[in-house]
Amino acid sequence: MVSRLFPLLVCALLAVALTQARGYSAPAPLPPSDPPPPASVPAPPPAARDYKSFERRPTVLSDAELNRLRGVVLSRCGLAPATNPTSAPWYFHYELGLELERRGDPQRALDAFLEAATRKARPARMSRMYGMWFKDYTPYFEIAKAHVALGNWQCAADALHASETAREVGQNEPAYRELQELKSEVKAAQRRHRP
Repeated sequence: MVSRLFPLLVCALLAVALTQARGYSAPAPLPPSDPPPPASVPAPPPAARDYKSFERRPTVLSDAELNRLRGVVLSRCGLAPATNPTSAPWYFHYELGLELERRGDPQRALDAFLEAATRKARPARMSRMYGMWFKDYTPYFEIAKAHVALGNWQCAADALHASETAREVGQNEPAYRELQELKSEVKAAQRRHRP
């Protein structure tokens, strides 16, 4: 028995020695897909703000284009092509929303972001999407951007408030400038549209 384990032990020790010699450190253990937030992260935004009640606008992509895009995102998320989107995890909806936003369909992007936020309300930095795929998860910031694109100014203001309450975007992050620009645009639009 010992004679069989000895070569394995030697291989393991050599692997450790080589990685240390090359300056590599042991990888950090994978976090769970939905880690509990640190105590300093505030609770999800209060329900008093309403970014979910709005008048629907026309969509841009055809149903065929949407179905093709869903298939691409399902594959990217490691989900079976036959997966029903209504049973897909939050990260599918978030990634679909980002793709729809890039393709200029803000109404469907908004629908996807709202679904993602319903399934996972807490934003997170470097949230585990699938496997070794990590991404900053900022659903309320994305919801605000979609509302701005649709001209839903009050909903955009509510979503921006939710984003700031949840501290989705820090002052030192690249998206902070975009957040400030969105806030200014929303305030200016609200002043123009006051009765």
